[in-house]
Amino acid sequence: MSSSSKYDQIKKQFEKEPPKIIGGYKRQGWAQKTLDKTANDDIEQEPKGFVTAKAILEANDGSYYPAFLLIDTKKSGKIKDAFFISEAEDQFHLIPLQLALEFIDKEASDLMPFRYKTLGKIKGDQYQKNWPDFS
Repeated sequence: MSSSSKYDQIKKQFEKEPPKIIGGYKRQGWAQKTLDKTANDDIEQEPKGFVTAKAILEANDGSYYPAFLLIDTKKSGKIKDAFFISEAEDQFHLIPLQLALEFIDKEASDLMPFRYKTLGKIKGDQYQKNWPDFS
């Protein structure tokens, strides 16, 4: 199955049962608590020089979202993809950014551009100039 048809299949499922995207918090600590509930390490090594990192996204409107970022360490820490968290039946699910944006009840201009910070420092990441503060 091609990735676009898999994407379309997931999107159709979400149109029937929209995901509840976690976030929109007024305090970053609440996003942190959600990330603390996940079993993942703060930074996980992936193949081909990528890492998956727990992160807090600060939306353009000042609200906060817990997320996972796929970061390319071979490209000085460039973000390859971002995943929001949804919750269903006491389980967390990761929703790709592009799909999640369709189910967050806000205008894109309220959300983007995001600032972010990973929970752990990533060696060689030149994009997070202010770590551990938002970049």
